[in-house]
Amino acid sequence: MGAGIRINSEAVREEERAVPKVLIVDDDKDLLVGQKAFLEKRGYQVETASSAGEGLKRLESFTPDLILADLMMEHYDTGFVFCKKVKDDPRMAAVPIIMQTSAPKELGFTLEAYNERARKWMKVDEILTKPVPLEDLVGKIEQHLAR
Repeated sequence: MGAGIRINSEAVREEERAVPKVLIVDDDKDLLVGQKAFLEKRGYQVETASSAGEGLKRLESFTPDLILADLMMEHYDTGFVFCKKVKDDPRMAAVPIIMQTSAPKELGFTLEAYNERARKWMKVDEILTKPVPLEDLVGKIEQHLAR
């Protein structure tokens, strides 16, 4: 009987490792709720934070496989600062970050034109312009998790 319990607990641990973990950091509460629900329905474990500070605090006890972060939250540079702090942490350096932003539409420029340089400078793996269709977002997440 004891051996059966051990096998089950090992299977549970293996299943927990297989569930992709995502942290979403954004000050848009509707976006947090919508993306979290959408990703959870697709089998992701999702944690959310509504500010960069809250996101950094969440990372003290939650190690995601991928982070979705807003560019502009409390201040215009909050997303940059958040991503730099995450990537400077040796524990998080390899975690892919997908930045979501409405800045190009609001400010009248495109980050995509400078995507490679902008990504390196911001220490992010991908820059997506909001609103990001949810199926496209899942595709990008899967792409980065497969690397």
